[in-house]
Amino acid sequence: MTKVAFNISMSLDGFITAGNQTREEPLGKNGEFLHEWFFSSGAEGDAYVQRLTSNIGAVICGRKCYDDSIPYWDENGPTGALRLPLFVVTHRPLLASHSTGIYHAVGTIPDAVKQATSAARDKDVSLMGGADIFRQALAGGLVDEIELHIVPVLFGAGTRLFDTLPEQIKLEPTSMLETPLARHIAYRVVK
Repeated sequence: MTKVAFNISMSLDGFITAGNQTREEPLGKNGEFLHEWFFSSGAEGDAYVQRLTSNIGAVICGRKCYDDSIPYWDENGPTGALRLPLFVVTHRPLLASHSTGIYHAVGTIPDAVKQATSAARDKDVSLMGGADIFRQALAGGLVDEIELHIVPVLFGAGTRLFDTLPEQIKLEPTSMLETPLARHIAYRVVK
């Protein structure tokens, strides 16, 4: 059965971006440090990344995440050679160069989840961010799992992940893994 898993890296003090965000540094000053674990965690980290990505069939993100990431993504989207469909929650058109069948503009989060679930073909849907999209999906009961990649850094400022939640959300821990550059903790959302 397809599940929607929110996946995000964050600092130990709860920020998913550092402060001082600019067009050149959309994750803030030194914010890219949040993702180093994904690319250079050694054999154990590489095995974890493989497990994390092997059952994903589609991806959802918000417009800000899309706009911030355009310089790093090509026509294949965020999953590179895997070419998994990306559903961008937006009311504005995507770049014309992103009409390769990978990128899809969708007006609402429930519609994005519905379309991504269909496209995933029994695999999981990865909800990659940002914070606002996550909070809306969580409030709508659309998130089944939360996977946090907690990076050993204190930013002190930036974008907080859990700033405003509409209600208390119960979670059940399902796994934890320590790698040199991050602690990976997964939770099931208790519905």
